[in-house]
Amino acid sequence: MNDLEVGQVLSLKIRFNNSGQISKIRHPYLIIRVDREFNTVEIAQLDSLKGKEYKAAMKSNKVIYCDEPDEAVIDKDSYVQMDNTFLVELYDGLSKYRRQTQKLSKEKLDGVINAYQLYHAKHRIDENKQVYMTRQELEKLQNT
Repeated sequence: MNDLEVGQVLSLKIRFNNSGQISKIRHPYLIIRVDREFNTVEIAQLDSLKGKEYKAAMKSNKVIYCDEPDEAVIDKDSYVQMDNTFLVELYDGLSKYRRQTQKLSKEKLDGVINAYQLYHAKHRIDENKQVYMTRQELEKLQNT
């Protein structure tokens, strides 16, 4: 049975958009929602703020600091991209891409989820940036 939880981080290569742009490397993705009824996991890409501090000012990004409290799931100040929707099929093998079983601290996780949901409620997400990936597509990309 799949034991993925909201707040954990997956390390994945994914398709960034429906135009076919594919990640060249694995990126960390924060689990925003696990929907067992529809067998999907909604994930949001995490990026390091280092060298991109200007990204903190963009309304489409939510900053997460790695301290106060110290975080087990991120090791540097980061931001979550909120201007896209990534859904992946939920399947038993997906948990092998989990970085660790710990989750982002509750206060920070609640802040990220609230900001993410609010952003999605107030802004139209471009159809090209609404990505769904099946188990087969996801597994194929991890092996390239």
